[in-house]
Amino acid sequence: MRTRRGIASVVGMVFAIIALTTTIAYISYSMGILNNFNQSVLVKNQQLTDVDKEKFQISSVTVPNGKLDVTVANTGSLPIQFTKMWIQNTSATDWANSYVPTNNMVSPGGVLTNIGQNIPVSINPANSYNVKLVTSRGNTQQFTMNSIGAAPVNIQFYAFPSAIPSGYTTELVMIVTNNQSSTLVNITPQISKWTGTPSPSNAACTPSVTSSPPSVSTLAPGSTAVFKWDLKIIGNPNQFCTYAASLQNGFPGNTASTTATVKSITATSSNWSTTWGILSINYTSLQYAQNGGSSWTNNWSVPCSNGGNGACKNTDVWRMSITNNDPTRSFILNGNTTLIAFSSFPGSNTATQFFIINNNYPSIHPYPTNGQTIPANSTVTVYFGTNSAGGSNPQSLPSTGQFAVSILTFGYWDSIASNNFFGQNIPYEGIISS
Repeated sequence: MRTRRGIASVVGMVFAIIALTTTIAYISYSMGILNNFNQSVLVKNQQLTDVDKEKFQISSVTVPNGKLDVTVANTGSLPIQFTKMWIQNTSATDWANSYVPTNNMVSPGGVLTNIGQNIPVSINPANSYNVKLVTSRGNTQQFTMNSIGAAPVNIQFYAFPSAIPSGYTTELVMIVTNNQSSTLVNITPQISKWTGTPSPSNAACTPSVTSSPPSVSTLAPGSTAVFKWDLKIIGNPNQFCTYAASLQNGFPGNTASTTATVKSITATSSNWSTTWGILSINYTSLQYAQNGGSSWTNNWSVPCSNGGNGACKNTDVWRMSITNNDPTRSFILNGNTTLIAFSSFPGSNTATQFFIINNNYPSIHPYPTNGQTIPANSTVTVYFGTNSAGGSNPQSLPSTGQFAVSILTFGYWDSIASNNFFGQNIPYEGIISS
């Protein structure tokens, strides 16, 4: 009996050892499984993080010699490897193939060019294509080619200005907005004479041959491209040119039109500053006074008393009205503002200058220095009489004869001389001294 009890104890101990070993093995196995799971979760989280950090942008797409040429900028913080390029022909002969680009690595902040140059696909400009780039992390970007013919895009067309004098040039401006959901490529504008309603153009119009720029390689969704042409127009008032703008290989009927009209040039008190200049003269206001007297004469014929050697020593001061057409700024006349009388005798080059004086004549002596202020949208009488800027000696015509008179105005705007100077020549009229 004692022997049997010893055997039972040994057997129990063996079973206990087996149970303990099994438990330890199970726990070790479970820990290994849990560790592998944790590692898988960490790897997956890192992969998802890398996917989020991987960013790139298609910066341009061209088709030199019929081969696709895509340029991509890496805008993220990780290097990128492109593993696939899918190309689908979405025209009537629909097909789709994938290719492995040979140049496929780009570092953070870098630019990768010539993607697609080495794949065995020729691009037909008459067909539409979907192109998708795939990275090793599974990110993708897609764009379409020549799909401007698949749906209308937003086109606006203007003439700036729309009314111009004959012989002048306006600018035709075409604004194209990508209102589709994918990137458009090869945006090439074109213009043509309008043939619909209203009637065809009846002025002579000459647009520049190509637009500026001639084309745009890519246009992202929501982006806008602007194209411009110079247009010279010649015709009679109210004649016009009408042009239509569209895109090469664009959607049928996807056009916009604009009209440039010939206008006549007019000169009224309301448009002096835009048509003829900032300062202007009342052509009937020229008057002269002689011998320091208070009598002013309005006449183109000036009597001359012989002051010796034919000199006219008694024509010593002039005045006329000058208008400042600027709507907001005052103009301050400088002492160099001058009335110049040019002798018209053959072979003569005489130019007699009467510089600006103060505005309280007939107290003609002494002559003060600088001139006066012309307020915005105002007219003042300006006086000329001294023989030098800021001088005090009187001036007179040198001789009898015919003279062409012009006014040279100098000054500045808003009482601020620095970087605000202005000069203008105002042709005037002729006088005769006899």
